[in-house]
Amino acid sequence: MHAGSAIGIGLAVRPTTPELARALGAALPAAAAGYLAQDAVERRLGRPLPTAVLLATFGLALAVADRRPEQRTVTVADVAVAGGAQVLALAPGVSRARVTLLALRARRVSRDEALRAALVMSLPVTAGAAGLTVARSRRTPPFVPSVLAGVASYVTARRVRPSDRFVSGSALYRLAVATAVVVKVSRKEST
Repeated sequence: MHAGSAIGIGLAVRPTTPELARALGAALPAAAAGYLAQDAVERRLGRPLPTAVLLATFGLALAVADRRPEQRTVTVADVAVAGGAQVLALAPGVSRARVTLLALRARRVSRDEALRAALVMSLPVTAGAAGLTVARSRRTPPFVPSVLAGVASYVTARRVRPSDRFVSGSALYRLAVATAVVVKVSRKEST
């Protein structure tokens, strides 16, 4: 993770202070769970087949949840539920952004609001991961990769738009990757 990614997303989305405060609060369950259980989760679920199952399961769940009617804007309760759902992203194959979108769309938050909330909620996690990486390596991150990550994140966050195709494409991508993993593992085990 690069700090540049958090900066790029932040510049693109320009979150309000209340949005950032909610995102920071929502990040606490995942941060605590990650601190306490990350190694155990990776040991149990970090193999190819469980990862493929999780990829497929959450891809399908997102596609189903996104079919729910768009009824409202995001609330503090929605952000809290999405923050709790981010704990699931500790498991390999579960995307933090996608599980956030899944939780919000399951609660009938509009696509626009859900996407914005997911981007804002990514900021504390991305910044925290970048800070942890720097602290563990005890050196300043390389300038050029950080700038490139920031530019790429900014461009992506500005261009991404919620739509049926966006969610369906994400679900199809996850199913395709899961299928590829299962095929590769099957071939490896048969030899």
